[in-house]
Amino acid sequence: MKIAALVSAVVTVLVVVSTMICGLWIRANNVTDPGSLDFHRTIGIASVVCCVITAILVIVLIRRV
Repeated sequence: MKIAALVSAVVTVLVVVSTMICGLWIRANNVTDPGSLDFHRTIGIASVVCCVITAILVIVLIRRV
């Protein structure tokens, strides 16, 4: 379970960093292309999902201790 929580945390950090970079890129370039915005919105949703999964794994891990 510790390995799953660790892997999930690493994936979450990578996705959140990607979301931040993409958001800054959109803002700097004034992107209005719907396809590009959909891609970045998908990354944002993925980061939220990864955060929830990581939080659940950490809570389960803490309750076992």
